[in-house]
Amino acid sequence: MGRMIDIHTHILPEVDDGSQSWEETLKLCDTAEKIGISHTVATPHFIRGVYTKGLREGDKLLEELKTRLSEENIPLEVSLAAEIEPFPELVQWIEEGRLPLYPSKRHILIESPMYSSPSWLEDLLRDIITLGISPILGHPERSPIARTPLPENLVALGVELQLDAGSLLGLWGREVKGWAWRMVEKGWVKYMASDSHRIGIRDPNILKRAYGVLARKRGESVAKALTIQNPKRVITL
Repeated sequence: MGRMIDIHTHILPEVDDGSQSWEETLKLCDTAEKIGISHTVATPHFIRGVYTKGLREGDKLLEELKTRLSEENIPLEVSLAAEIEPFPELVQWIEEGRLPLYPSKRHILIESPMYSSPSWLEDLLRDIITLGISPILGHPERSPIARTPLPENLVALGVELQLDAGSLLGLWGREVKGWAWRMVEKGWVKYMASDSHRIGIRDPNILKRAYGVLARKRGESVAKALTIQNPKRVITL
């Protein structure tokens, strides 16, 4: 199977709706390493006026996490990005260096709108591409945009789609599961990630389970591409 790379997680403690303590963070990381993940990217939510701590303190928390992992002998590599809710000044903020990119410095994670299908989203993502940065759209199968032509249009534009592992397993219900599999079968999906939040609810185990299902239904090569080969480019300069 190989060692997976998880590019979307909420493992930093007390910054959003993910991990709520260092103890939980270390359990998430230990679980990730044990089930076959070699590298986890912490992607705390950035939603203006709601979740901002991950952006303000992410670097400091990442260094503390690395120290704690070493002390606990958990051989998991970790790095930092953010899951950014779209907002009008987003492109300007990228140009000003105010938003974290993935370690590649060529990718950024944008959260799919969860309650609407805004007409301006395509233009926003197009503008990000003009900066030489590839927008990764997180879990579009869970968004109202799944019911529109937008995912296909965005893929044609150069946007990369990231699927939540739980969606393939029905965690979000039958409709989302259907959209997830459709996007996989159409060849639109570039990455699959755990979107880990909490131990026992949404944790790294879900990525291993989804990998197995995906490998059985679509082949080992597809599962490896979405969890190992493509994610490697996101964490490599």
